[in-house]
Amino acid sequence: MYSKAMKSQITYFALSMLGGLISILLFWTMLLTVPELNAQVTGENKTSSKIIMHTHSNLNVTANGNAILVLNGIGINSTLWNDHSLDKFGTERKTTIFGTITPAMSPLHTHDSSGIIHVESTEFRNYTLGQFLDIWGIPLGGREVSLSIDGNRTADYSNYILNDMEKMILEIKD
Repeated sequence: MYSKAMKSQITYFALSMLGGLISILLFWTMLLTVPELNAQVTGENKTSSKIIMHTHSNLNVTANGNAILVLNGIGINSTLWNDHSLDKFGTERKTTIFGTITPAMSPLHTHDSSGIIHVESTEFRNYTLGQFLDIWGIPLGGREVSLSIDGNRTADYSNYILNDMEKMILEIKD
């Protein structure tokens, strides 16, 4: 009935359509599960669970002169989420109609080990380096700690307010 070339073209067309449909479904699922980053800000600071504040600060840490890796998943992975005092400003765990799960996230977290601290908050507020270190769970008691911001030393590392696009170096000495 159909020639070999025609069957090949029909198969190619059917597979292309199936691939396109799968791509559309995956993209739609992604849109449903990613927190809104472009939420409109109302007169109040907080708008339900939508992210209305999103900044990035870069942190490098050394201990006694040795580089310490800022770990992937701080504030996302339960083993790297030690302080939950800011949870109400983060995102909640969600499940889509397809069963895809987006994890809960602290408003201060890392997505990789690049040293970038993501501030993704449902409220406009000041967040400090000390709060991030508490979430991470680094024990700093009894140690000498100093902080440089874009090359300038600051006196109080713990209460330093995180700002977008800054480079921080935290030095820890025993």
